[in-house]
Amino acid sequence: MQKNRSFSGKNRIWVAVIFGLVFAICPLLFIAPNIIGGDEPFLLVAIIVPFVLVGLGFAGYGLVHYYSRARVGKPEIMISNETLRVGESFTVNLMHTFKRSVQIDHIKVQLVFRETATYQQGTDTRTVTHNNIIEDYELPSGKFTSGHFIQETFNMQIPAAGMHTLSVRRNALRWFVCLDLGIPKLPDYVDEYELTVRPEMK
Repeated sequence: MQKNRSFSGKNRIWVAVIFGLVFAICPLLFIAPNIIGGDEPFLLVAIIVPFVLVGLGFAGYGLVHYYSRARVGKPEIMISNETLRVGESFTVNLMHTFKRSVQIDHIKVQLVFRETATYQQGTDTRTVTHNNIIEDYELPSGKFTSGHFIQETFNMQIPAAGMHTLSVRRNALRWFVCLDLGIPKLPDYVDEYELTVRPEMK
């Protein structure tokens, strides 16, 4: 059994923070001299305010998610085999020690089959994603004190009638083990661990 890296984590959060700050600060740096010496400063301010607000929104989104993850800590997920055949079983082991007291609304571990399709609508390109929850496990939630340790093992299986992993130009079929911890008044802590399912049968 091997420790697995999550597909979604701190990297995505920091991308949102950095992008938001750049999006907010760059318009100010470029337009500030024109505002100071320009004839129509109010017009320039009206133009850049929406950009600054959007940038701050992205940065705020990232910081809130970072705080949410900091409250929980980093759970450890170990998957017995992340390269599987259709119909094959595998085990998922969850271990976590809470570093601080935190209220948890739910703890879910799911096997998810994700379908993604990209299509053209006029001049716009649209992407549609649909998650099919194949298996769903939920652990007891509540108030967890600092030092509380949880460990659970889940037996999962790629369905015998399931599809294999696929990635082509406009469509993708992907499998994930998803960990979801709900925190009151904060975004959920969500990590995804991708599996590769080969087309051969078990």
